Amino acid sequence: MSSKTKKTTRSIRFTLIRTFIFLCFLVTTVAIGLQYYTSQSIAQKSALQLFNTKALIISNNIKQKDNVINHYSTLLSKFNKLIINQKLHPDALQLFANIMEENKSYNSISLGFKNGDLQQLIHLNKPQNNQDLPKVESATWLLVSIAKQGDQKIRQFSYFDDTFHFISQHQETTDDNVTNLSWYKEAKILTTNKSKLFPLANSSSLGQTSSITIPHTKTVLAIDITLDPFSEFVQKTNDNNQNQLLDEIYLFNGTGHLLGSNQKLIELNNTDKLSFIPYPELTELALHQTSLNKLNSIIINDKPYYAYVAEVDDKTTINSYLAILVPKETLLLPSIKTSIQISALCLALLLILSWCFSSPLTNTIKALLGETKKVKSQDYTQLQHIVSRVTEIKELNSSMVEMSQIIEEYQVQQKQMTALFIKQTAQAMDDKSPYTFGHANRVPELGLMLAKASLKSDSPAFELANEDMLNEFSSNVWSHHYGKLTTAQQVVSKGTKLEASYNRIHEIRMRFEILWRDAEINYFKQSRANPEQNKPLKEALIKQQLQLMRDFGFVAKANLGDTEITEQDLLRLHKIGAQTWFRYFDDRLGLSSIEKLNLTGKKQKLPAQETLLSDKKEHIIKRNNITQVDSGIKIEVADHLYNFGELYNLSIPHGTLTVEDKFEINQSIINTINLLKALPTTHKQATEIKDLSTYHPALKRVISPSKLEEKEFSITQNILLITDIFETLTSIKKPQQPVESLSNAIDILHQLAIDQIIDINLFKLFLSSGVYIKYANKFLHETQIGEVEISKYLN
Repeated sequence: MSSKTKKTTRSIRFTLIRTFIFLCFLVTTVAIGLQYYTSQSIAQKSALQLFNTKALIISNNIKQKDNVINHYSTLLSKFNKLIINQKLHPDALQLFANIMEENKSYNSISLGFKNGDLQQLIHLNKPQNNQDLPKVESATWLLVSIAKQGDQKIRQFSYFDDTFHFISQHQETTDDNVTNLSWYKEAKILTTNKSKLFPLANSSSLGQTSSITIPHTKTVLAIDITLDPFSEFVQKTNDNNQNQLLDEIYLFNGTGHLLGSNQKLIELNNTDKLSFIPYPELTELALHQTSLNKLNSIIINDKPYYAYVAEVDDKTTINSYLAILVPKETLLLPSIKTSIQISALCLALLLILSWCFSSPLTNTIKALLGETKKVKSQDYTQLQHIVSRVTEIKELNSSMVEMSQIIEEYQVQQKQMTALFIKQTAQAMDDKSPYTFGHANRVPELGLMLAKASLKSDSPAFELANEDMLNEFSSNVWSHHYGKLTTAQQVVSKGTKLEASYNRIHEIRMRFEILWRDAEINYFKQSRANPEQNKPLKEALIKQQLQLMRDFGFVAKANLGDTEITEQDLLRLHKIGAQTWFRYFDDRLGLSSIEKLNLTGKKQKLPAQETLLSDKKEHIIKRNNITQVDSGIKIEVADHLYNFGELYNLSIPHGTLTVEDKFEINQSIINTINLLKALPTTHKQATEIKDLSTYHPALKRVISPSKLEEKEFSITQNILLITDIFETLTSIKKPQQPVESLSNAIDILHQLAIDQIIDINLFKLFLSSGVYIKYANKFLHETQIGEVEISKYLN
């Protein structure tokens, strides 16, 4: 056991208490979660009810003010002493003044005539009016008149005191025409029209004009108001700031213009233009009916909020909305605090109770643990009955005693079954492919021959060889290639570079046939059009066809595994592959659902130009998963499962296998180990599994995945290595692999021994014991067997 494992070990009492607390904590958490959810739901409903109430109050206030101004507008439009000689009647002048005195938000009342004249009464004592107009001492009212006098248009300013006694007057020329103003153009008969918002000069306030057309005339009555009362009313909504849920309220229209707020307006507005609501998210919510009159979760400046938006005025072209913004923690924090307090109290009580009630159970479990250690060490005769008041523990102890009587018999049967399974599976592998037939039988027989020879040898190199080693080797050697069960047959038997489920050289040859045909067709067309050029055209045709034959011959030769591909060959391959031909049929028809998944890009318009050789995206088959193993093996993973690109495969410098093909073969090592680890084995058998992960890499000429040096290889590992190499060299398994004669195979083994890839002592034993010739006489073809001078290898 490692030191790390010892450090993480805990007592039975601690484990039981921890488990008990965890279960109780889980139940408590669920209960508290439900309580929290309920309280959260109640808090949200209460907040929503509060917000709906405030929205209704503000909406009623707006509607009340609208009704008042509509009443005044309608009443004034029907007043029979309103106008006299294109000017305000004195009675109307006093009536206008009374109305503005009664309504603090009314700034001025105007009359616009169809000839462009204007009569406007302005209350100078209104804060929003007195900053943009010339000041006259003791003046309360200003009557602005625009009328035509001769060829000029004159604007006249007449100042009056609070009792309408005349004070002073001055005038100026102007080009203003009241009929060009929006409130005049948009005015209607019998109904009041609201203008767009506009900023009041030199003020942070906003203004709006309500206008109505006087019946039977084209004269328009207009009342200018300030929206300051809206902000004042919104600020009064949260009396004395007693409710934190109403700390941030905004009143705005559908374009985002701010009508009022309980925030400090100096922080929100730019006095040079209309004020906008500070959070565009609220405007977006207002534009969606599904977001109105509910709590919406939004993020503002990386902080979570609940946003409530309600429509409070739908009588204008651009509706008005009320928005209330509340941080989530403000709404939910009371529920969270209560839940945490309840949880902490419950856990404290559970800790005390679990510690008190765990002692009797932990003592009994400790005794039972001692009995399980006897079972682990296979000391079945020393098992004892434990006295316990817990029925399950008493029955478990009795079962352990009874089980010890049959475990040994079971282990013998298990070993026999495993050996039979391994041998039968190896036989099934040999039946899988004509190219691997006999491999799983020949390697074990050759290996056993060499293993027995090592037992009889007096050489110090084999002093560790014994009968136990031979028994374990005879079992493991049958399973050395289990991973090949998962290797695709097209990879195992791949004879040419373009071969997938078939040799794709035929497909490429057909493209050359197309180019040949196209060349002939082109020749006949040009010859028919230009008969006098028949001879040079014929010569060009023959030249082109000869080049096609040479190019195809080059590609066909490059497709063979024994062809070495140089840099110049790669350049020529790409040059040949760049030739084009036209495809007139849809290459997406007749495909399986899996093939369609690999298609990329849009469907090409026919006829489509294709290259003679290509690497298409659909040639790449993506990898879904990789077999994992925890045995320390490290194999470089290929990026894709398969790559059927034509140029990619033809560019393989040696042999016929791509990087993806080689990885699939190497992955068979991992599959072998995983399969063996899944089998029920004794501890002794399990220690020998590592033999299977050390010799394959040497055979593949890659770094040993187990990172073992030569001196770390066991005798059985070295035997597996040399026998697998020798059998591979001398048997026919793969179409891309030539078969060596006996003498050539021994020459290769000798070179591998010199290169320290295989054990030199075992190689000499392989020759001196005569194992090589016994195997050759039994398994090799007579044409492979010849005289071998073993003396030159032994000296």
